[in-house]
Amino acid sequence: MSKNIVVIGAGFAGVYATKRLAKQFKSNSDVKITLIDRHSYFTYMTRLHEVATKRVDPDSIQYDLQRIFHKQKNVQLVTDTVTQVDKDRKEVIAEHGTYPFDSLLISLGGEPNDFGTPGVKENGFTLWSMEDALRLRAHISEIIRQGAIERDPTKRQSLLTLVVCGSGFTGAETVGELIDYRKVLARENKLDPNEIKIVLVEAAPAIIKMLDRTNAAHAEAYFKKNNIDIRPSSMITKVNADSVDIKDQDSISTHTLIWTAGVKTNHIADDFGIDAGRGGRLITNQYLQAKGFEDKSIYVAGDDANATEQGAERAVPQTAQEAENEAKVVSDNMAADINGNQNYTEFKDDNKGFTVSFGAYYGIAQVFGGKRIRGWIATIMKHFTNILYFMRIRSGYFMFQYILDEFFRVDNDRTVFGGHTARRSNVLWSVPLRLFFGLAFFLDGLANMNGSGGFLVVGYPELAICELIIGVLIFLGFLTWLANLAIIVLFFSAMLTWSTVWVIFVALALMNGSGRSFGLDYWFVPWLQRVWGKSRYGVPQSVYKK
Repeated sequence: MSKNIVVIGAGFAGVYATKRLAKQFKSNSDVKITLIDRHSYFTYMTRLHEVATKRVDPDSIQYDLQRIFHKQKNVQLVTDTVTQVDKDRKEVIAEHGTYPFDSLLISLGGEPNDFGTPGVKENGFTLWSMEDALRLRAHISEIIRQGAIERDPTKRQSLLTLVVCGSGFTGAETVGELIDYRKVLARENKLDPNEIKIVLVEAAPAIIKMLDRTNAAHAEAYFKKNNIDIRPSSMITKVNADSVDIKDQDSISTHTLIWTAGVKTNHIADDFGIDAGRGGRLITNQYLQAKGFEDKSIYVAGDDANATEQGAERAVPQTAQEAENEAKVVSDNMAADINGNQNYTEFKDDNKGFTVSFGAYYGIAQVFGGKRIRGWIATIMKHFTNILYFMRIRSGYFMFQYILDEFFRVDNDRTVFGGHTARRSNVLWSVPLRLFFGLAFFLDGLANMNGSGGFLVVGYPELAICELIIGVLIFLGFLTWLANLAIIVLFFSAMLTWSTVWVIFVALALMNGSGRSFGLDYWFVPWLQRVWGKSRYGVPQSVYKK
């Protein structure tokens, strides 16, 4: 008899759990998995601040679901907005369809929590969706442009003041990105960077509570070194169009308030009829089953779950790391329900520590049992934790795209390695070298074929045809990357002498897309990418239907 597993929400928990479930039931054609999300892509939520501050392009953090699940034939993708869960009939009700389930995972994600503060929705900027990031991105560019040409000193300072409310990881990382972005904005608008004022407002007495006090102090020192105005014990009481009111303090004159002060469960889950705790998080038992509906095989993970280890006083924080840990538990337990063995895995807090980056160049890590690491090494560790997620969901394609987007396709040298990796050089200047290199191998192949002896490959006349082919490919700029890779292999198999070692370095240099300028790769590579991508992943769609 067929069984239906439904996962609501393609966030960190939903995608990872779906991947694990697909693998567990790969050989069972009776089990179908449906992943429902209102978007056709997975958004890397913890990088939204990079989009908002123009470090990366929007599509750098959007990953098409079909590309992620192209190998999982037992996964059906559906683009729809869920409105209700009928727990008695075991059906998920959405705007464009109804989806029956035998086992259900609720992982809708969270949304900003303004705690009822007046004016946040009307006058503030949140950072919890791609739409939020793009709205803030456009606003910052425009407001700084207005401030740069404003003559009135008071209004000018108001326009050039950016306020971030909340010093959790999202708020602190946003401040770090603004430190880097301020220099770019200043250069683009002919401003002194110090004119752009950044204020961090925190209601608690200290910032970044998730870090220990030593690391938090280092973060605070980094902010102060970069002229960030830090205001702890400052509770915002109202957000106006041109100012922010703070309890028992003077108002801050600003047109930009970025609200990162809290997160709550997605409002859609409020209507599911499941008991909720702090921040609207749905209450679960030790197996992450929804309280009161354990017999319905309904599970909760990610920001929606009030996931609490047995004996712990509070639920785990709403972080990507915890979402992944919860996804492992619920996928195992959902599989147990489908298999009918009820051999459940109990949820345990498996926190490995934290890595937080304050812009492209500086980070802080608290890992390996509390070991403290700071600086660019911590930033690299943050990149590694991001890459690790793509490894877990087995998406080599998007892991490669992440590396390109974070280290190479970046403007204004905003990478951990600065402009050393992000320099976008023009391959036109390598064309003369490519032509010479290709001709040299072609002539060497002719010499070996005629028996007169080559000057590159000596003592291997049987490789003459190979040299001729490689030389023609490089000269014409066709399959240039593969041809130069073949030369590197050829060196270690037949050319291993000091007099010819230079060919390795030339080949490496020409692997940087040299055939895309006045070469056949200019047409062939884009064609290959389209054809190969379509055959492997299908055609990406804005809406996936069942």
